[in-house]
Amino acid sequence: MELVYKISYHRMQDHYLPKLVQAISLVSKEDLWKQGNSVNPIGGIVLHICGHIQRNTSRYKNPNIVFEKGIEEYFPVKRQRTEVLLQYVEEVFGEWRKAYIQAWEEKRHIDLHSLLHLVEHTSYHLGQIVDRTKSIKGQQFNFCQNGINEKNLRTRVETSKF
Repeated sequence: MELVYKISYHRMQDHYLPKLVQAISLVSKEDLWKQGNSVNPIGGIVLHICGHIQRNTSRYKNPNIVFEKGIEEYFPVKRQRTEVLLQYVEEVFGEWRKAYIQAWEEKRHIDLHSLLHLVEHTSYHLGQIVDRTKSIKGQQFNFCQNGINEKNLRTRVETSKF
């Protein structure tokens, strides 16, 4: 079971975070917050991901926490500069990383249903962000060719201490 926790951790930290940072870095403030017909802006999706990560971070620190309402429709438009949003993303992932490791070291258990939901949910919205960024910039990311791939993830998981 420890393997599932390691894979999830490294997927979030070593795959999703770098992809998210790379995608956000390419778009201007205007493109970040541009809204289409019934389409959430890239920045709003990023903040939605961050909100979900923050909830999980809070749960690691306090497993009995109850949130009054869901975040299904939480896609805020804050019109932040790209650099500000990037810094926020790094902070949110950093806090998650610390809380995740601390929870694992203390309990050797993290609610697997919530963790897998977080990983899947982040993956889904990251795909939206990457797709919209590619559409706006007309540029391929080539993540796999540039080292963000399953082979390297496996090596990272197999060689890292947890």
